[in-house]
Amino acid sequence: MDTKVYSTGYPENPPEWYWTRGLHDACIKAVESFEFLFDYNNYNRNLLKLIIDSKGAIYDTSVKEIRFYNYKILTSDFSLENRKTIWWLSDRLIENGDNYILEIDLQDLDSYPEEFTFKIKFEQVEVIRE
Repeated sequence: MDTKVYSTGYPENPPEWYWTRGLHDACIKAVESFEFLFDYNNYNRNLLKLIIDSKGAIYDTSVKEIRFYNYKILTSDFSLENRKTIWWLSDRLIENGDNYILEIDLQDLDSYPEEFTFKIKFEQVEVIRE
């Protein structure tokens, strides 16, 4: 039997919004996406919102919602929408100039494959904490 090792990776100086203690065993309860009308005064084009239940997380139990602004999903073969329960296993944050790339290892016991990596590129993020 193969043993998988999940690890959280982030830059040496992670941004203040990042959950450096990790969200292992948090649950993504809902996913919402929005497209904004173009406005020269507001540069936000779209938003992906992850609604999190972190009560069962091993480390960081304060995160309730993560909002990714000006995002682009880099894994087109997996959608997070219309799923019942998605478990957060680990993640890696990469700083990429004016934006970030977040790779999240997830588990959905009601799908195949059960475990997959979701990648998202974004310019801004807002983390709602309890």
